Amino acid sequence: MSHPNLLTSTREPLDIELKVKEGTIPEDLSGFVFINSGAGTVNSGGLPYERKLPNGEFNQEFGSPVINGDGYMYRFDFTDSGKVKLKTRLLKTPCFYADIASSPILNPNNPYAEIAFKNRGLARMSMKLGTRNQINTAITPFRKPGDKQSRLLATFDAGRPFEFDPKSLDLITPIGENKFWRAGTPPFLNNPFPMVLTTAHPVYDPETKEVFSVNFTKTTRNLLSATEIFHLIFSSEEEIERRLEERISRWEEIEDKEQVVKEVNDFFYEEAAEKEPKSIWDKLRQWYWNLIGRHFSNEDAVYLVRWTGEKNPKSFKIVNENGSNIQIQHNMHQIGFTRDYVLMADTNFKFTLDVMLNNPFPNNARIDSFLRELLDGAQNDYSTLYIVHRRDLVPEAEEVKAHKVVLPVETVHFSANYENPGGVVTLHAAHNCSACPAEWVRYYDECKLHNRPIDPQRVGMLAVGEMDIGKIGKIVIDVKNRDNLEDKTVFLHLEGRPGEKDPGPHTWGVGLYTYRDMLSPDKNVGEIKHVFWQAYGLDDQLLTDFIYRLYQDPKRNRIYSAEQMLEFTKKGAPFVLETVETDSMKVTDHYSFPQDCFMWSLQFIPSNSLNNDIPESLNGYILCTVIGKEENIPKTSSYFSEIWIFDASNLHKGPVVKLDHDELQFAFTIHSVWVEEASDVSLPDYKIDIKQDYDEQIRHIKRRWLRKKVQSLMKDHVYPHFR
Repeated sequence: MSHPNLLTSTREPLDIELKVKEGTIPEDLSGFVFINSGAGTVNSGGLPYERKLPNGEFNQEFGSPVINGDGYMYRFDFTDSGKVKLKTRLLKTPCFYADIASSPILNPNNPYAEIAFKNRGLARMSMKLGTRNQINTAITPFRKPGDKQSRLLATFDAGRPFEFDPKSLDLITPIGENKFWRAGTPPFLNNPFPMVLTTAHPVYDPETKEVFSVNFTKTTRNLLSATEIFHLIFSSEEEIERRLEERISRWEEIEDKEQVVKEVNDFFYEEAAEKEPKSIWDKLRQWYWNLIGRHFSNEDAVYLVRWTGEKNPKSFKIVNENGSNIQIQHNMHQIGFTRDYVLMADTNFKFTLDVMLNNPFPNNARIDSFLRELLDGAQNDYSTLYIVHRRDLVPEAEEVKAHKVVLPVETVHFSANYENPGGVVTLHAAHNCSACPAEWVRYYDECKLHNRPIDPQRVGMLAVGEMDIGKIGKIVIDVKNRDNLEDKTVFLHLEGRPGEKDPGPHTWGVGLYTYRDMLSPDKNVGEIKHVFWQAYGLDDQLLTDFIYRLYQDPKRNRIYSAEQMLEFTKKGAPFVLETVETDSMKVTDHYSFPQDCFMWSLQFIPSNSLNNDIPESLNGYILCTVIGKEENIPKTSSYFSEIWIFDASNLHKGPVVKLDHDELQFAFTIHSVWVEEASDVSLPDYKIDIKQDYDEQIRHIKRRWLRKKVQSLMKDHVYPHFR
């Protein structure tokens, strides 16, 4: 069904059969495709985030990034020849039910409204309850030792993974008790729903039956450090907003940014110190702040997590080869593995406190814009990889040393050949050069090219207007001899022909990718032969003035200057799906999407028929989620949500089938996986007792009144859903 907003998503449970809009469903499709996505909050009822609430008040969630939303899982079933069936469900974590119960929008007079969650940037947070674990990003298939059934994890960068049932899509259990995971927020907060900084891409080795993840902590050196602003922002927003407005005019006139940062920092610190203590705990906290104040935070530390189905995983502290702690600059969105190594990356995706909490006054464009200017910085123009030898991960080890490798380009996603002959590791990587997936389009942003307000339809979309050309990388590292093999490493970048309807293959905005048996729970890929890449093109409405200024520095490691990027962006380029043959690192096939089409997720589906005429790595199909603008509808904007399926060996022919349904509406889908089976699974012996798990958290809340209130909320509104 067409819808008037580009970013439209339903949260309704669907059990439907998709309809053929064009083409024919191939008869040799098989298995199931799962796709994860964010679909708004408990208040919004889906997407878009409307500007006004039904009562006419400004909606605090308006302008939130589309990736800040509850996990909404899609399961496409190809087991019935000639049909594609779709099942969808929200992923309802314990904090999901706490969110509903405390919402003043859903329940204006509820007794928990003062501790409700709110969108604060990339995160949805409550000072009293903690951070929502939205498990809306990716899926990891696995089998526990002895399993005949395939199991699935739903994952998130800021929360522990949850296993869910492949058939019902109901949650089964979190992995590891709360007390196992180290919180990413300062220790004094003691929230029942802690923010856990981990990876959205834990990995599973089918040969060893091991799941690997990470858990890291960071010192908070940002302007809005937790010790100075959390309490203020959450407890007295109107007062702080008024005082900020009084000072901003003077701050805007100061040319020395460091001086402005100091004054704003002092403002929040002094406001905190002036608060009248209400209890012994408040007095102790104020004394503690006055004593060590802005120096108080977590340590910089990285822990590698290994899990094989125990109640709690095993963690190893990972340190540099000189024994020092590892400092993560951005986050650890992606990890990988080979036969002998675990690969952990400091990836260029700022999913940490600086952007999680940089939208505290969404209804005040002036304050929000001012704080964003001070808070945000450009991402590094390089990435760091930490390589651990798996033989060092013995049960008695507490610390394990990692070999550090610096990659000369920004990296968010990568995969590795499973085989590493002679200690040589080969990575296949996406390089988002001077493009920032952690930034999103704000309603007050201006289009850099046109000096006018940005297209309202794109508010909330990732502001990834590129400030340099992206690259597709094949990176070869001789771990054993501590050598980066530059002669075998390739960073492929292609301009294509910007401005043309079909510009040919290009690497403007390299995004997601897929290949045969990627994330398979049954087999590893010894050598990846063909990779199917998404490039999202050049869109003048995603290159905001803010992003331009953030990444215009000529000193960055770049191919094209900021001025050249303006010229390329002015010409424009569409989304492209393209095949890279990894031996030659050349594009062998591609498809250019029509104008005003957005291709978000892509997933390889193997054919269930042998074909000796083509390589096995091309014998299948590529499923894509596509949003596009309806043609031939005058005087109005109308958009569709569709599923397009391509022959993996013949992309340029276009989709072999387009599928839709009146109830199918998605705004932004993310990572996906194909599995052969999706039957209901047995109850695992590592299932966590939710009541016991969170009662332990609540016990550490210092203030008696808050502890009683949270306990009441959990007892009446959360625990009944997890018996």
